[in-house]
Amino acid sequence: MTSFHDILGTDSNTPSADVKRRYKLLSSRLHPDKGGSKAIMQLLVQAYEKIGQGKGHEEAVRTIHSRNATSEADKQKLQQLERDCQALRRINEDLDRQFKLEQQKSKLLAEESERYMSASEDELKWLRRENKRLNSQLEEARRKLSDTNRTVTTVSPRTKTAPSPSPLSEISPKVINQIKALGRVNLRRFGLMLMMPVVIAGLLFTLGKEPLLAMMTLFEEPQPKPEVKVTIVNNNPADDLQLQAQPAVTLISAAPAKPVLVPRIQLERAVGVWQLRYFEENNRPYIAVRSEKGSYIVRGCDAKFQYYRNSNLRSGRMAANLIFDRKERHFLVYNIPYGNGSFAGNWAESKSLLINGEYFPNEGFSAVYQELEMLCMRY
Repeated sequence: MTSFHDILGTDSNTPSADVKRRYKLLSSRLHPDKGGSKAIMQLLVQAYEKIGQGKGHEEAVRTIHSRNATSEADKQKLQQLERDCQALRRINEDLDRQFKLEQQKSKLLAEESERYMSASEDELKWLRRENKRLNSQLEEARRKLSDTNRTVTTVSPRTKTAPSPSPLSEISPKVINQIKALGRVNLRRFGLMLMMPVVIAGLLFTLGKEPLLAMMTLFEEPQPKPEVKVTIVNNNPADDLQLQAQPAVTLISAAPAKPVLVPRIQLERAVGVWQLRYFEENNRPYIAVRSEKGSYIVRGCDAKFQYYRNSNLRSGRMAANLIFDRKERHFLVYNIPYGNGSFAGNWAESKSLLINGEYFPNEGFSAVYQELEMLCMRY
């Protein structure tokens, strides 16, 4: 006999919520859309309704199909339903085992939560006791501190010491203002000393080295002029006796300084051709070549190559191997002690050389250089 309770796996004491839950689980598994049969689904629906009406102990299969089971086909359907009911029993047994496991898990979780709550309550009680103890210690420390402050402040007037006079109180306000003004002046001087390197670097970057060197010559100390002693000679012997009685007088006058003659080159119009010329002051030979920008490369008997830079050109950074020598006319003269353009072989082996951004061709260099060497042997 298979009752409706057997189909859903319930009994008369099962709560309605559990009955509904089991019905939903079984219908989700045995629905025709998920591979189940319509007959089993009808049994589940009928069992859920009968149990809800309080008729769960009635025999399910006989109640539904016994009246119509007259033919052999109906009997076979009845047997199939009984087999399906047995399958439902097995499914219900699996569900019962799952429910038991879930109940055990929930029971364990409840016990663990109870233990945790009890431990938390114990810890909370301990924290409260500890907080109370610390508050009492804090109050005791505050009370002791207030007692010590009260004993310190209650000092008799006889034991009070007069405050020592401040050293600044003996100085007049006028002297204090003078000291402050002196400090401000020293601070300004220190600031100017710090700013001087920055100003010099800015001048070097913007104006170049030439204006700065010309400016530095203004601060050079003047050289002492040579002294010339002048002796007064008298032809009258009588006057010599009087002069001997008097102290000797020495007149000092400045001798005129001899002008220093700086050799000046001759200006040329030809560009890119080495030519032999003579300096205007000492009439000594030299060779020179002119660039398109109006600058010159000059080589004299002193075996030095010099770069006469046209000062009308835009100022900029100079090459590292150019050393400033002097200023002549509208030229700034630089020595070339090393590097590119500093020796004759460098000029003879190349068609043109780049000196400070200017190209100087070497046309006719070898011929005029040999001629210059022959002329320099006379000096």
